[in-house]
Amino acid sequence: MATDEEVQLKIVTKMVREPITGSNKVTVDTAKGWVATHDRGRAEELIRDMIRDPQSPIEPYGGSRDNIRLTSVADAVDFIEAHGGNVPFGVG
Repeated sequence: MATDEEVQLKIVTKMVREPITGSNKVTVDTAKGWVATHDRGRAEELIRDMIRDPQSPIEPYGGSRDNIRLTSVADAVDFIEAHGGNVPFGVG
């Protein structure tokens, strides 16, 4: 079972690789599907916590709590680096 930080890093890293910013968005269900099956319940909780955290690189989009996007690629890169993750090649 992954730690909370590992789950958050996996989700943010995948979002920055796409990149899911501006008018691009994904649903919470899609994002939680990027982690192992046994971590998905916790992933949804963590995503919703990150949406409420103003320091988080993830924000709600389009008036629905179920659509999310990155605040910016730079914010996501800062988050990944601050949490000891590896920034995807060609990003940042």
